[in-house]
Amino acid sequence: MAELIWQICWPVLAYGLMTDIWSALCKSKETLFSTFAGACLAVPVFGWLYKNMPKSALDTSRRWAAGGENAAGRQVRFQIKDGLFCIAIGIGASWAVNTLIMLSPLPEYFPGFSGMAHKLYSPSLLLQAVAMGVVIPWAEELVFRGLIFGRLRKDHPFALSAWLSAAVFGMYHGNMLQGIYGVVMGLILAWGMEQEGTIKAPVLMHMAANLTSVVLTNAA
Repeated sequence: MAELIWQICWPVLAYGLMTDIWSALCKSKETLFSTFAGACLAVPVFGWLYKNMPKSALDTSRRWAAGGENAAGRQVRFQIKDGLFCIAIGIGASWAVNTLIMLSPLPEYFPGFSGMAHKLYSPSLLLQAVAMGVVIPWAEELVFRGLIFGRLRKDHPFALSAWLSAAVFGMYHGNMLQGIYGVVMGLILAWGMEQEGTIKAPVLMHMAANLTSVVLTNAA
C-alpha cells in the first residue's frame, strides 16, 4: 500500500515543487505564468523519466500487450486519423463536461472557481493559448497519464488505474468545480491512452480540451 501511495504522489509533489520554485524565482504573482514556467521545466524532466520507465510498465494495454504490434504482427503507429480522432474527443468532452457543470447547481454551491478563472483567463490570449493549450497539457499528461497511470497499469487493471489517476488529477486542481471536471476528463484521457497505447493520445485530447475552454471563455 505504501508503495502504491508513493507511486501516485511523488510525480505530483515533484511537479508542484517545480511550479513553486519557478514562482519564487520569477517573483510572479500571476498564477498562469508561474504554472507555465513550472511546466516548461517539467516537460523535459518528466519526459526523460517517462521515456526511461521499465518497458513492462507500458506493455499492458490492448496495443501495448503485443509490444506495439497488432494481431497481424504489423507495427501499430499513431496516425494522423488517430490524432484527429483524439482532437475531436477532446473538443467534444471539454464542451460537454463544462456545459453540464455550468447547467447544474454546482457553481452556486462551490463559487471558488470564479476567482481561479479570473487568474487563468486574465493574462493575454497568447499566453493562455501557449500555456494552457500546449505546454501545461504536455506536462500534466506526462505526470498523470505517463508516470502515474502508466505505472499503475503495470500491476493493476485499467478501471482501478484510471480512477486513481483521475482522482489525483482532480484533487490537484484545488477547487471543487475544477476537481469534478478533472476527474471526468482524467477518465477520458486515461481511456485515450489505453486505446491508442501512446502518450500522444491524451496529450492531443488535453490540448484540444484546454484550447476549447480558452476560446469559449474569451468569446463569452
